[in-house]
Amino acid sequence: MLAAPVYFSPVRVLFLTHYYPPELGAAPARIAALAHGLADRGLEVSVHTGFPHYPSGTIAAPYRNRALVREREGHVRVLRSAVYAAANRGFARRLADHAAFAAGALATSRAAGAVDVVVAETPPLFTAAAGAAYARLKGARLALNVSDLWPESAIELGALSSAPAVAAAHSLARLCYRRAALITAPTMGIVDSLSGRPEASGKLVHVPPAVDLARFDSIPLSRPRANAPLRVLYAGTLGMAQGARTLVEAAALAGPETVELTIAGEGPDAPVLRSEIRARSVANVTMLGAVAPERIRALYEAADAGVVPLRDRAIFAGALPSKLFEVLAAGRPAIVAARGEAAELVLGAGAGLIVPPEDAQALASAFARLRSGPAEALAMGERGRAKAREFGRPAAVQRWWELLTGRLGPMGSPGSQDP
Repeated sequence: MLAAPVYFSPVRVLFLTHYYPPELGAAPARIAALAHGLADRGLEVSVHTGFPHYPSGTIAAPYRNRALVREREGHVRVLRSAVYAAANRGFARRLADHAAFAAGALATSRAAGAVDVVVAETPPLFTAAAGAAYARLKGARLALNVSDLWPESAIELGALSSAPAVAAAHSLARLCYRRAALITAPTMGIVDSLSGRPEASGKLVHVPPAVDLARFDSIPLSRPRANAPLRVLYAGTLGMAQGARTLVEAAALAGPETVELTIAGEGPDAPVLRSEIRARSVANVTMLGAVAPERIRALYEAADAGVVPLRDRAIFAGALPSKLFEVLAAGRPAIVAARGEAAELVLGAGAGLIVPPEDAQALASAFARLRSGPAEALAMGERGRAKAREFGRPAAVQRWWELLTGRLGPMGSPGSQDP
């Protein structure tokens, strides 16, 4: 006699995130891809976010700030609740923005209905804290994705220095880790840093970064043009962590015959960079401002190399910027001005050049080397594209599906426990 089949209800997953398309950037794109990928695999997926205003601080038309709006994106349900729309600069106003979204999301959480797992992002830390409260209100489990260590990053960069504020932030982070049933991180540096903390121990899973390979695979491999400046692209946020002023200084040192640098992105440092370019009359740097995701492919196709800078801070040894994987997937050599995991990945793959962080002269020399070595640049791009294939989005979706349905969700064994 055959045993009756056992059916499990789909896992009901809610992503709580301050950033979501049509906002630009790596985090919105990553979360949207993951949400849709999981929904395509049969999970019931909702996203609770705010009204799009990053990085300008102006809510994008046709949206306007309201208590709650419900949307549908294919199989994904999207809830948007009120925000305090602040530009991505000014520490106090950004914290107020994060706190307002957290409060608004909790106030409207009833609209989400039944939820099995809340997946919250940190930073912002207030979103992680709201995720813990949201999960408790729903009787759900909390999965916390730690894309950057906060407040540690803010402390090292000097953005957070008040002793009471530092203590409060550390306490809030510990609370979030303690409430989480699962903690994921994109780098081994973050995993190692958290593994020694009792509130996080036993809950950590390394989920490597992912890149949309289909978006870049069709870009032809190419070598720098003979007797022409090397075309270098920086595409990403211009914030405190990147130290993008070094890029401008390096371009000025190398000169227009050696390099043409294009900077695509916005952030707190953008006004400073523009002022510096004007003050120094740096003619070989072009700033495009915020660029829609569909334009990024064409920018890489027109480039000879991509550059990935980080500040010279110990905490960034465990960083793997999303933009690095776009450079590799586009088949362009990566010039990495950083230490740690990012440098080791590129060096191990033979996919680019490594220079010390915040060293403009070393960066200028790297520009000159790739310009004068087109065959080397072509080979680096080819090896980088091969390396990028290890980080496709389907693998990340599969990993999350396994975690949610096996480790946390009702599709796992009936006796499954919190990790």
